[in-house]
Parts: sequence; C-alpha cells; structure tokens
Amino acid sequence: MTGLFIVLIPILIVDAINPVLLGGTIYSLGSHRPLVNTSGMLFSFFITYFLAGLIIAVALETLSESFHIPPTLDYVLELLVALFLFYFAWKQYREGDQHPERRLKRDKEMTLWGAAVLGFQINLVGLPFAIPYLAAIDQILKAHISVPLTFFVLLLYNAFYVLPFAFLILLRVIYKKEGDAIFEGINQWMHNVCVQYIPWIFVALGLLLIEDAVSYLLGYREYSFLSML
Repeated sequence: MTGLFIVLIPILIVDAINPVLLGGTIYSLGSHRPLVNTSGMLFSFFITYFLAGLIIAVALETLSESFHIPPTLDYVLELLVALFLFYFAWKQYREGDQHPERRLKRDKEMTLWGAAVLGFQINLVGLPFAIPYLAAIDQILKAHISVPLTFFVLLLYNAFYVLPFAFLILLRVIYKKEGDAIFEGINQWMHNVCVQYIPWIFVALGLLLIEDAVSYLLGYREYSFLSML
C-alpha cells in the first residue's frame, strides 16, 4: 500500500498542473459571490472527476473479470496511457504559448448553478491534462486492493487534487485588494510551467510506464523501477 502511494504522489503532482482548472478557479473568485461560486465550481469538478475515474476503474475491472483477461491487460493499458502521454506532450509542445483556459465560457453574473456547470466544463476542456489520471487509475488497479480500499484511494486522490485550488479561496479571503495581482501572477506561473515543462514531464512519465510494462511483458518485472517502490 505504501508503494502505491509512492507511485501515485508524483502522478498526482503532474495531474494537478492543470491551467484550465486554475483559470476557472481564478475566474470564479472574481465573480460577485467568489467564495460560494468557487466552492461550488470545485465541488462540481471534484465530483465529476471522481465519478469519471470510478466509472473507468469499474469498467476495466468488470471487463477483466467477465472475459477472464489476464493481468497482462494492466500493462497493455499502461503502454496505451504512455502513448497518450507522448501524443499530448507533442500537442502541448506545438500549441506553445496558447491559453487553453480561455476556451471556458464566461458569465459575469455567475450563479451557484453556473459555477457547477463551469466545474463540469473544465473537465471537458482540460481533458488532455487528465491523461495522468488514467495512469493513476491503472496503478491503483494493478495494486489489486479491495473494492472499498480502491474507492477510498481514488477519493483521496481527487481530494488532494482539488486541495491546492481550494487554497486560493483562502488567499482571496486574506488578500482581498491584492488578490487579483496575486492570482494573475499564479496564473502566469502555471502557464509558464505548462509551456516549458509539461511536455517533458509527460514524456518522462510515459517512459517510466513503458519501462514498467515492457519489463513485465519480457518477464523481468522484478527489475522494474515501479516494482521496487
């Protein structure tokens, strides 16, 4: 179990570098009811992201049990996730200085319902940044833990995912006047990270997954880096 968390933590960090969620959070913090709207938006994002992960996990487990698919499927899935990571690394590199959060629909008179819809919308617009989430789900399934524990780990993963963005609510409360300047700086920093580092981080994570999958398929799983954690 400890090894699973050691593997999930770096994946979570990569997954949480989401400029779309940050952009949505900053936008909702600038609405006429910032605390209520931002809380509603983050809760909506949390629920939809968690449910999506749960549905994927259940579907993969059901498929594996129904058709008696061997554990090899987990490692084939790992290879597919790695390929997705390479693709989106290349795509992110080509897009360069574009701001994906600008594709969000803006509503100056945001209501709590509008904030909830925004949380769902962020999941769609930020889909490319959610590919590490598939890697996390794959690692959880490979651990072969109980169903309640799988549910708990996935819930915990999503809670820690949202936590840094929820921290911005506290910044808004503490720094009311300076908040806009602070958020603009954070947003620009996140954007620079995405432009400069995300493609390489995606490639590094993809290579790690490929090394793990290939070592298993060749019969040398015990020598894989992930298996040593």
